[in-house]
Amino acid sequence: MQTRVLLAVVFTGFIQYATFAQWSSPVDLSPVAVSALLNESMGPCIGVSHDTLHVVWCDRLSTKKGAIYYTMSADTGMTWTAPIPITNVSGNAWNPAIAVSGSRIHIVWRDIDTIDNHRSSHYMHSLDGGNTWGPDILLDSVIANWPAVTVSGNSVYVANDIVTSQSPYNTEIFFLRSADNGTTWSPHQQLTNAAGRSEDEAITAQGPYVHMVWNDNRYNNKMQIFYKHSSDYGTTWSADDTVAPPYGYGTMVSVDSTKVDVPYAGGSSAHYQIHIVQSGDNGASWGTNRDLTNNPDTTFYYPFMVRDGADLHLTYVKAFIGGQYLHSGDGGTTWDAPFTFFSGNIGITAFTAYTGCAVHIIYGSNTDHHIHYLRNPTGNNGRHCVATTGIPGMELPDPITVYPNPFDKSTTIQFQKDLQNAGLRIYNVWGRLVKSLNFTGNGMILERNNLPDGIYFLQVTAGFRVNLQCKIIISG
Repeated sequence: MQTRVLLAVVFTGFIQYATFAQWSSPVDLSPVAVSALLNESMGPCIGVSHDTLHVVWCDRLSTKKGAIYYTMSADTGMTWTAPIPITNVSGNAWNPAIAVSGSRIHIVWRDIDTIDNHRSSHYMHSLDGGNTWGPDILLDSVIANWPAVTVSGNSVYVANDIVTSQSPYNTEIFFLRSADNGTTWSPHQQLTNAAGRSEDEAITAQGPYVHMVWNDNRYNNKMQIFYKHSSDYGTTWSADDTVAPPYGYGTMVSVDSTKVDVPYAGGSSAHYQIHIVQSGDNGASWGTNRDLTNNPDTTFYYPFMVRDGADLHLTYVKAFIGGQYLHSGDGGTTWDAPFTFFSGNIGITAFTAYTGCAVHIIYGSNTDHHIHYLRNPTGNNGRHCVATTGIPGMELPDPITVYPNPFDKSTTIQFQKDLQNAGLRIYNVWGRLVKSLNFTGNGMILERNNLPDGIYFLQVTAGFRVNLQCKIIISG
């Protein structure tokens, strides 16, 4: 376990926060797995909605059998359901990816025929939070490789690279969409058309925008990262755009409002580094490529990132060292020192996500071949941590004034308006409820009582699904 603490600083009664991290010990999500794997093309295997996390992986039950397994946590990772197979355990399913919107869960994977090794893409959904699952839907009957999926509201988007020629070998990326949560699908739309390999696509969506990146060697047989987007729900697309120089490989794309981030592994030397290129205008223009690892004697790969406002959370693999996590609190201008969450040899992939103030990581271990999970309940300082309403699109509530903070025996909590029949809850850094009060009015005195020194989360609820949150420190 690694702890990084920076205390809160108080200015005129309002709380300003720096980075605080408290990582839990890993939890085995697949205790009975034979050989569990995540998506090696970096299609996300973790999806979130409010406080609920959904995780999928492939378990290689034998050399020619594999199934997609699913588990979920309804309490931000504190407890997990027993994993269940959602595909046929006599099949041969690989490389799942997940996208979540509310109670609607969308999963794609690659299936390999055990007789002729034919590769195809499949889709399945749950519309009730993972309680029941729809049928297995075949998306591609031709030779298909790594399906990617994303969701925005009721619209589901899938991209896949399909073999269009065996000699010379050529793959192109195709796209299809559903406007009714995966019940019906559009015809395939070809998004790339170039000699060589267009492959390992990643997509994400927000509102009418759909963003896609992929690996491509159309220029002088040198792999580099390409990007394109749609601003009309996938109907029309921009031209192919190179966002990274040659020798870029292994990428994904993250979006938050108009901010688009593309981390990737690459570089001109034999040792790939983790780079990032960013856009602030929905992909219309791009900044300079930045090297985040800057260690030419070591190889890094498999980057994955999520953004919450100015808070960026990035995981990747350092060869022969293990899985590492990077955090930036200023939109990617500066980065904290890396945190090694798994020590081991090569062969793992990892994914990160956030819910409110908590950061979550899942990774596949090449030691026990299981899927593991760890959480940092205070790792995210983005806008979803500062204050949340629970209702998308609503304005954030007025802040809480806490003074003094840190405090020894008691502190005054003040609100900018009267609250009726409100509740105050205090959680420790492990997410456990340690104090609960009810009150009415625009303020109160909070007594320490028997709470030990430490950092806590104060949460106030008033009315329908309205939450105010902040961090408090007891010291003395």
